Parts: sequence; structure tokens; C-alpha cells
Amino acid sequence: MFNKLYAVCLLVNDYEKSLIFYRDLLELKVNSQDTKYTDFKLGDSMLAIFQKDEAEIMFPKSNMSTGGGAVIAFPVSSVEETCEVLKNKGIEIFEGPKAMPWGQVVAYFKDPDGNILEITE
Repeated sequence: MFNKLYAVCLLVNDYEKSLIFYRDLLELKVNSQDTKYTDFKLGDSMLAIFQKDEAEIMFPKSNMSTGGGAVIAFPVSSVEETCEVLKNKGIEIFEGPKAMPWGQVVAYFKDPDGNILEITE
């Protein structure tokens, strides 16, 4: 039924703060923008941010979660080097870098809404 991912859209509490985080700190390239909405092209998929109260045009707020229920992973060439870059931008790495039992090297940090982001090599 499903064979590819179109987009992940994060419903955010503070659009401007999230925009600065994803566009400026993580250096994601803006694909398109509208009022309180921005999406970033990542390969064949998109990662979008959308102001939570503006998203009520799609569905009621009672159906929105408070965040933190998923982990969004980004592949990097060096987790250790990327952690240093993120730390220099004021982003706290709350776990890692560490090698997982299956050999993957990972580290974790959070966006302004508490969503967990992973970097992996």
C-alpha cells in the first residue's frame, strides 16, 4: 500500500524558534514557505514545520500530540564531528556519541518542541 515517504510534518508551538533551529542551526535548505509553514527538501522526502494552532485548518487540536513520540534520524559522515558542530551552535547532545550493539554510531538531541533527533553514521 505505501512504498515511499512524502513528508514528515512537525506541528510546532513556536514557529519562529523552530525555523531558526532547522534552517539556521541545522542548515536545512528551505524548499517552500507559507504563513507559519516551511518545508525542507531532504532527498526524495520533506521535513516540514507548521505552527500548531495554524494546523487546526487540517484537523482539530484535540487530535494533535505533544511531541516526542518519534525519533527523526539524519545520516552524517561523522557523528563525533557533527556533535562538535552542533555543540558549538548551542545545541545540547543529551546522549552519545555512542556505538550501539549492532555497530551503528549515534547521538541524540532535541528540537525546540522536544522532538528527538538522531544523527547516525
